Amino acid sequence: MLDGYRHDPRLLFVFMALYEERNVSRAAERLGLSQPALSHALKRLRDEFDDDLFVRAGKGVTPTKQSMELLPRFKHAAAALEELYQRDKDVDLSRVEARIVIATTDFFESLLLPKFLPIIQEQAPKVQLVTRMTNGQLPKHEMERGDIDLAIAGFFGELPEGFYQQKLLDEEYVCIARRKHPRLKDGMTKEAFLELSHILVSPQGDLDGAVDKALRKLKLQRRIVAGVSNFHVPASLVASTDCIATLPARMAASCVKLFDLEVYPPPIAVPGFTIVQTWHARNHRDPVQAWVRKTIKSLM
Repeated sequence: MLDGYRHDPRLLFVFMALYEERNVSRAAERLGLSQPALSHALKRLRDEFDDDLFVRAGKGVTPTKQSMELLPRFKHAAAALEELYQRDKDVDLSRVEARIVIATTDFFESLLLPKFLPIIQEQAPKVQLVTRMTNGQLPKHEMERGDIDLAIAGFFGELPEGFYQQKLLDEEYVCIARRKHPRLKDGMTKEAFLELSHILVSPQGDLDGAVDKALRKLKLQRRIVAGVSNFHVPASLVASTDCIATLPARMAASCVKLFDLEVYPPPIAVPGFTIVQTWHARNHRDPVQAWVRKTIKSLM
């Protein structure tokens, strides 16, 4: 009966997400897909219906005439499919015994754990939470094996096949220096920024960060005296020396509470970054894993 059946019902939800979001990035985020995966699905939809369906318009996309004509049928088919596969996914978190392993950075640990741990203790007291460092890259093989459930950071780049991701937050960079720094009486000028010694955070272990990439475009270079693997160390070093550091703004804000520091906007344009949570397909439909991801998303 199914011989030769080639239609993919998942394309229904791709169509609906694009129609409702009118933006490829937002539709991909809503479906937990990478943008290339969603673009591939859109190509399949176009081939199926021999129409562009969605065309570029401003910063997003807009449906074609045929796409608008197809909408009622897509709505009906998507609703029927949801009803067909709907099952009780409620789980009694108070009775769940599980260990959730998250690979991330100490920056995100400090943002997440103070908010997330009390929720686990209240709603899922038998769940253990374990965090590990990412070492500057997606722990692909560990996640495929199930040794790591979730990876959270801002430097994973293009995801391999079989992985999902969801945006958590956008972050920008600021500079920190000790209060009453003798070289910064006039603020963090470009001249002072280039003259002073820098502490660099590099989970990857190199000495080439976002600041250095921005400086190269200007044919400039800074002087890095130390590279460290986590985001907490620079604050203590900067507080006791004339060095400066460039950190994520949320991390800098927490450091100011612990050390006598000043925060300055960078004197050059340094692109910010997006923190995402990433998981393997093996965990995509697990109700406990889904609760963890949903809770983290709501907290951020």
